[in-house]
Amino acid sequence: MDKEQILEMSRQENRNRDEMEQATFHKAGQRAVAVGGLVCAVIIVLEWLLANRVSLSIWAVYLSMTGTILLTKYFTLKKPHELVFGIVQLALAAVFLVLHAMQMAG
Repeated sequence: MDKEQILEMSRQENRNRDEMEQATFHKAGQRAVAVGGLVCAVIIVLEWLLANRVSLSIWAVYLSMTGTILLTKYFTLKKPHELVFGIVQLALAAVFLVLHAMQMAG
């Protein structure tokens, strides 16, 4: 692939989006994940302190969020440790989701 093809692909990808809009979406996504993670952590701690139990569903949500972030970073930056930790976190999320469903079923 030559330089012109790469530039044309980039232009097509970024059509109708300026740099400021992209930076704003990036920052908003980072903040949303941070706030969502914080809310999950608060719910986990409160449920543990007040109800003396651990909510597996909240852990599934939190691990799904962080695992997806890690896999996205891997596919963009090609860092192997991001792939490993992303897969581990998504696998744990799946396990917690199954365990939560089993608890709900009785």
